[in-house]
Amino acid sequence: MMEVQIITAEEVIPLRHDVLRPHQPREACIYPDDALASTFHLGGIKAQQIVAIGSFSEQSHAQAPGATYQLRGMASSEDVRGEGYGRALIEEARRLLKERQVTAWWCNARVTALPFYERLGLERVGEPFLIEGIGLHYVMIDRLDDK
Repeated sequence: MMEVQIITAEEVIPLRHDVLRPHQPREACIYPDDALASTFHLGGIKAQQIVAIGSFSEQSHAQAPGATYQLRGMASSEDVRGEGYGRALIEEARRLLKERQVTAWWCNARVTALPFYERLGLERVGEPFLIEGIGLHYVMIDRLDDK
């Protein structure tokens, strides 16, 4: 089984920067909710290296009724894409969120990531929207009471 564990906010920054925002300053990779007590960060570990990340913070969304957590900064190193680290990370997040009695979570998914999230059972809601400097996104929701 792949190792996925809780990591610190500081530990997500290098991969967030390298994969998600390489042309922006490192400070752009620090999100306002990173340090909140209700936020948790997960890391997929391979050979003692963090190769996949995702951060979950308490945040509702009008298009995702009932969803109380948001996934931000989901990324995996190019070296491990397709090895299942992203899936393992989402499965661990689902387990932790269910422990917190969370019934749904959501994310802003890049268009390029839609197939990944759809394979995991998330549903697309609303119209596509542009995040300046990053690209086209959709809101996607994962209803945990269905799983």
